[in-house]
Amino acid sequence: MGFEVHEKVVADFGLYLAAEAGVTVPLIERLARDEGMSADGFTGLLAPLGEIVTGDASVLVGSAFSLMQRKLCDLGDAVIGVAKDYGYTDYDHRALFERTGLAGDTDEDVNYGSGYGYFNPQRGYDLHREGGASPFTYTQLELESIDRPDTDYSEDLDTGAVLGVLDWIWSEFDVDGGKGFTDSIISPLAGNYNSIEANGKAWESVGNNLGLLAANLGDNATNLAVNHWRGPASEAFGQFVDLFWHRGAVWAGQRMGEFVAAGFGKIAEVSKKIAQLAIEAIQVIIDAARKIATKALPIVGWAWTAIQSAAKYIGWAFGIDIDDLYDDIKQIVETAKAVFDLFTAIEDIVSTMSDYFTTVEELAETVKQIPEVGSLTEARETAEAISEHRAELKKTKQELDESVADADDALTELDDIGANAG
Repeated sequence: MGFEVHEKVVADFGLYLAAEAGVTVPLIERLARDEGMSADGFTGLLAPLGEIVTGDASVLVGSAFSLMQRKLCDLGDAVIGVAKDYGYTDYDHRALFERTGLAGDTDEDVNYGSGYGYFNPQRGYDLHREGGASPFTYTQLELESIDRPDTDYSEDLDTGAVLGVLDWIWSEFDVDGGKGFTDSIISPLAGNYNSIEANGKAWESVGNNLGLLAANLGDNATNLAVNHWRGPASEAFGQFVDLFWHRGAVWAGQRMGEFVAAGFGKIAEVSKKIAQLAIEAIQVIIDAARKIATKALPIVGWAWTAIQSAAKYIGWAFGIDIDDLYDDIKQIVETAKAVFDLFTAIEDIVSTMSDYFTTVEELAETVKQIPEVGSLTEARETAEAISEHRAELKKTKQELDESVADADDALTELDDIGANAG
């Protein structure tokens, strides 16, 4: 292969990388955190898991994407350095991370870039938009809106006129430590399992869009190598991008997208199954309460001890069979215990999955393995960077796979919880 360099185009590729950092990465990060780590469906007994999802787990996601931005800008700086070595004059000597307006990022939050910071700052990233003047365009993502259908099982339960009967039973028989029927049975059911499943759909989209980023980055790098920068240094650069970005950071992001999506999907599946079982049991309770209300409403509000002591009189006065009444109440109390067992199963979901989503930390660890290169102009130096960090990247990818495999055990536990709940 001959030696050829179009230094202005090479520098333009460096700016293209800044455009991916300033536009593409924030868009995917917003999808991952706003939609993929939403607590919208985690209410009732699942609320503690929602706090985990929007807390430490979300911060870890932000850290990974923030690091991705920095690494893209660092690589862009190195590419512009190549262009300078071949005679290109750069009128803005700041690092890309600063000049593109990303310097305000923290290790936990990601901002959108403001443009290249030279010539006309209002142009943003117009050069690298589709149809722009540059031969390199930033990734056109496929971002679909995430639908979150309402799901509130408690709305299907009509306690109506029997709520007073149920509250009386809950009080007289101390069914749940002094709580009324609604606080004891209905409120824990609050939750939107469709919304939890939507989190998984968002993470599937995160993985798909990271794949688009990888493909576009590879296509643009190939365009650079074939048409504008030929020689051993260009070949080494292509290997660098393929190894550390396509098969490294982006691979990890896609793998993590599949993993997190599976977690949310399983939570939604098992929680929905348990909730439906609880609804059926609660309906039995309500039907039994209606039966009591039909024939024994005049005595509701009396102390049960008084009813027992005056059973014959009450039966004569109101035409009520006290033994039948007690059997109906006993059915309600025993069914309530079954519902509480189901609620315990939902709490088991929370404890089982409490550490699952912190596995996203492995994504940041993979991105960290992208080395800083000195001079991309010298093929030998790039090759040495690849050789030095290849083994570490391989090890990190293996650790990510192992972490995912370990966390997958939690999904098996959720299946067991769902099966035992029936």
